[in-house]
Amino acid sequence: MEMESGKRYSAASKGYNDKIYEIRFIPVMERPEYQEGPVKDALLRLKDEMEAEDFEKYVNNGLIRITYDGSRLMLITKSELYRTMLSARFFAQICRAFDVGNFRVVSEVNGY
Repeated sequence: MEMESGKRYSAASKGYNDKIYEIRFIPVMERPEYQEGPVKDALLRLKDEMEAEDFEKYVNNGLIRITYDGSRLMLITKSELYRTMLSARFFAQICRAFDVGNFRVVSEVNGY
């Protein structure tokens, strides 16, 4: 069943009351806020620089949020493992794609 992006879904089917809900994860390249502008341009450059599997795993399906103002970049990832990969293995590619000398990566959730 196809679900609308950003819609809240009841967790009642999981035994919780109707005050608890979940929001489905949307890959970065499909999110409305990244469909135009400097972040979209940088993501397309990054996609060209990375192996397709790595881009899908660590960026498209691994990032929760991108904050970029043209000179500063912060990425929020799903896990500490993804944070490590982005800040180490893919550091140079991300810097080139976003035209920054450095960036910050934080993980929202600990674990793998």
